[in-house]
Amino acid sequence: MKKTLVLTHEYFPFRGGVAYYIYNLFKFYPQDKYVVITDHPQVSTKENIINLKLKNNFIRPTWLFSFFKLKKIIKEQGIKQIFTPNILPLGSLAYFLKLPYIISLHGLDINLALKNKPKLTEKILRQAKLIIVNSLHTKQLLAPLSLPEDKIKLFYPSIDLSLDYDQARLEQLRKDLNIKTGEKVLLTVGRLNARKAHDLVIEAVAKLVDLPLKYIIVGRGEEQGKLEQLIKESKLTDKVSIINKVDDNNLIYYYRLADIFVLPNRQTATDVEGFGMVFLEAASTQLAIIAGNSGGVPELLQDNKNALLIEPMADNVATAIKKLIHDPSLATQLATNAKQRSLDFLPPEEQSKNLEKYL
Repeated sequence: MKKTLVLTHEYFPFRGGVAYYIYNLFKFYPQDKYVVITDHPQVSTKENIINLKLKNNFIRPTWLFSFFKLKKIIKEQGIKQIFTPNILPLGSLAYFLKLPYIISLHGLDINLALKNKPKLTEKILRQAKLIIVNSLHTKQLLAPLSLPEDKIKLFYPSIDLSLDYDQARLEQLRKDLNIKTGEKVLLTVGRLNARKAHDLVIEAVAKLVDLPLKYIIVGRGEEQGKLEQLIKESKLTDKVSIINKVDDNNLIYYYRLADIFVLPNRQTATDVEGFGMVFLEAASTQLAIIAGNSGGVPELLQDNKNALLIEPMADNVATAIKKLIHDPSLATQLATNAKQRSLDFLPPEEQSKNLEKYL
């Protein structure tokens, strides 16, 4: 394995799909075999991780200053290749640094790159040593470029959720969230952005005020203010909670509280759910799942087999919720099948072994 520079905007402990995807790929490698360089404010410089400003929006190209800093680090660290999950602009950096590089693609990133800078994007992809995709759906987005088939490799996300929990702590959380006996708990875990469609679930809960429901949203992001306003306007402050500070060790408690995991992801002109790691987490905890029928999600889940897949509209979300509540045997069967489906995906250690073949 050649020493690798992992060049990324997002990395653990930041909780995001790309951050965890890359972290899980590399976490089992010896630290002397790779160096992570990131500019995310939640990631500190330590051990083999360097926090470095990678963009300056007052110059063009925005990565120019970091180019010279990276050249110095590459020489000092003996870097032989680059791995980046950010095709623009970090893929441009890799391209001009003249080292072999691997690009990892996740859905929205490649859509935006092909829309905004199609010629440069194609150059970066053609020059790449390897292109890793997180789903067959993401791979299909590359079809118009007619890239060599053997250059593209599929690496599904891994499950890295600890299933251990303490029953007393679980009951305390239930009390803290004022979940009453008989109430069904809906859960969404994910960044608060438009693609995740938390608003549709809130609107659905407003249509189901006669049902004993609690809706818990775990996540943070740019849509939080809008969602809080929608909750207030819908008079659901007693039914809907946004929890934006949950560390990895405590996340299992929210999954264990839930009866139904619901994330009716929507697709826009450029934004799409490339896969959806949280669906794997929900499946591994044996939850009934309601998901949007778009992007890479249908590769993971099948309608009426291990989930309910819906078109992203509030009425559809409400109908699906009612269906699972009124038919508990269906909910149990879907949850059991979802758990079985989660076993088809490799743990991080096995994915790391697969990646090592190409590094």
